[in-house]
Amino acid sequence: MTIKKIRILILEDEGIQAMGLEETLEKHGYEVALIADNGKEALEFISHEPVDLALLDIHIKGDMDGIETAWKMKDVTSIPIIYLTAYMDNETVRRAEETAPAAYLTKPYRELNLINSIEIALQNANK
Repeated sequence: MTIKKIRILILEDEGIQAMGLEETLEKHGYEVALIADNGKEALEFISHEPVDLALLDIHIKGDMDGIETAWKMKDVTSIPIIYLTAYMDNETVRRAEETAPAAYLTKPYRELNLINSIEIALQNANK
């Protein structure tokens, strides 16, 4: 019997950040389902591929930011969303809070904080 790996979507427009995240997640036994640099690509993917959690940067490529992408994701799926961003200004945080994220982590992130946030988000999603 094979154990199903948790599939995580990464929405991050900085390639080095995305690769570092992928490496961290795989080291902890997660599967990176997709690395996207824009909301349109992420939304197309989750509309036909199973994903267990999404890590979203807020300032990304394309005509919608990570928060707008999160709103559209909620129309398609109920997966937990964790923001991973360098932006902490009040307006950005307020907008992000309205999407009811599982967590809001700032860059540079601590690996343990990221993994703990993912685990808590997944546990809460399965209640």
